[in-house]
Amino acid sequence: MRWSCASVLFTFLFVGSAVGQVQNFYLRDGDRVTFYGDSITAQRFYTRDVQDFVQTRYPRLRVTYHNAGVPGDKVSGGYAGGAAERVNRDVLPWDPTVIAVMLGMNDGDYMSPDAKVFAEYQSGYEKLLGMLREAAPHAKITLLENTPYDEITHGTEFSGYMSTTGQNAHATPALGQRENLPVVDSYSPMVELLSRAKAANPSFASLLVTDRIHPAEPSHWIIAEALMKAWGVDPVVSKVVISAKTRAILKSSRTSIDGLSGDETSLQWSQMDEALPLPFNFDNGLMSFLLSISDLASYDQEILQINELPEGSYELTIDGTPIGNFSSKLLAMGVNLGTMKTPMWQQARDYDAEVEQRSDLERASLILSASTKVEDRGAGEKILREGEAEFDQRSETDLKIPAHHYMLKRVNDPSAKQ
Repeated sequence: MRWSCASVLFTFLFVGSAVGQVQNFYLRDGDRVTFYGDSITAQRFYTRDVQDFVQTRYPRLRVTYHNAGVPGDKVSGGYAGGAAERVNRDVLPWDPTVIAVMLGMNDGDYMSPDAKVFAEYQSGYEKLLGMLREAAPHAKITLLENTPYDEITHGTEFSGYMSTTGQNAHATPALGQRENLPVVDSYSPMVELLSRAKAANPSFASLLVTDRIHPAEPSHWIIAEALMKAWGVDPVVSKVVISAKTRAILKSSRTSIDGLSGDETSLQWSQMDEALPLPFNFDNGLMSFLLSISDLASYDQEILQINELPEGSYELTIDGTPIGNFSSKLLAMGVNLGTMKTPMWQQARDYDAEVEQRSDLERASLILSASTKVEDRGAGEKILREGEAEFDQRSETDLKIPAHHYMLKRVNDPSAKQ
């Protein structure tokens, strides 16, 4: 293949930009991430969201993920074995380079704050961290504060237990300081979400943590966002600023633009982004509600801004798919395509579907190893891991981002978004 000087320069700049973005991020190419926790981790929602966040934002970053969450677990372990057995079985074989730990929901024994129980939780957590360090001496460990027991949006089954989960969460920074480990505040964002939700719509609010313990699937995005903020994720998917008057690209971030043409009222161009938007389920009413009362969309910025358009309404299509009609005023302010059903969003949704199926195999593997005494379960675990690897391979294909064709033209539509 022959390469022109311009093509080589473009490729170098494009790849160089992507590498620069990744260098500012906590994870590195080749990292192996293990999530360790209780049933909230075992739900495989925030952990899947984290994988979606990382891989759609940095598609070239090769990271593998393992979920070691077990329902009912405490820092001392649970039905699937004590902490030592759990670490040896569910962490050690994966040789993680990064471990994210979230425990504390079950460690208050579902009662009001109790000094003895709290002391056991603290000492048990320190012992667990020692085991994790011994099993993975080179791994970076991040501690996530436990989420709250919800006594905000509806009645309580265990009166006063929210105070206990608050005590456990608020003790985590001091633990992190003693252990010289970073701590993510995932408690406060959930409390704030529940409070805002109750004020905005009490009916929806009660669905965010239906049983008061386990966040609903959309709510896990708040936990994932907290971790991504702490790990320094770039909030920008892409940003494009175009002058309609001069047909000039005034700014482009994390993307490349080619073939910009047209006139003041009709523009078209080809765009190849470095990243994909997050695969939010816009058909889920609770997800839409959560987006409306949180800052989650600010970490999914796929911005299109068109300046100097004649006043009016404009239709945007991408690859021939109608995205929406927007006023010239709104386009001049910038629209966030990350909140819309675009071809890029659909690609991210396809990727998420592969991750979800892989999670099902991983869950089956844990059940097989921790909850059965099948004589040849080792062979079963091997097959399930091979299946996980196949989904990982498919996922890499799903993350190959193509160029997309954009068209913007003036229309007469009084219903344009203002």
